[in-house]
Amino acid sequence: MNNFKKTLMPKQLDELIQSYTAGNHSIKLSVGWIQSTRSALGMSLRQLAHRIGISASALTHFEKREQTEAISLATLKKAANAMDMELVYYFKPKSGSLKNTISIQAKKKAQEILIQSNQTMRLEGQDTDQDSQNHELERLTRELADNMPKSLWD
Repeated sequence: MNNFKKTLMPKQLDELIQSYTAGNHSIKLSVGWIQSTRSALGMSLRQLAHRIGISASALTHFEKREQTEAISLATLKKAANAMDMELVYYFKPKSGSLKNTISIQAKKKAQEILIQSNQTMRLEGQDTDQDSQNHELERLTRELADNMPKSLWD
């Protein structure tokens, strides 16, 4: 995660926002989005507070709460609206896509199932070779990913 500690100029913030919306970065601004955007717009603390309809000290409190990740989405939305911005909130899959996330979990679940199955088969003297186990892992992973049973995330 990138941490930006300096005040960003409008062009820098625009580039950062474009990069962020393209999904290229996971960004945490050390002073937060409210203060960084306000500064890049050349808006004073008092001016933004007035536009939100709160005191300057309350806005300072908002900015500090954002820095500690203790701010509500409703508060962020108010600040964004007051700066003619839109708050965009979403979950970005760490694996690149929901399909990949499901496939990774399906493989984990398939491995759990096959470990139990292989232990039972070993006890019964019915060991399978590594190629057969790999083939079964791939087959079971596909089946779990395609069917997404409720137990997939257990």
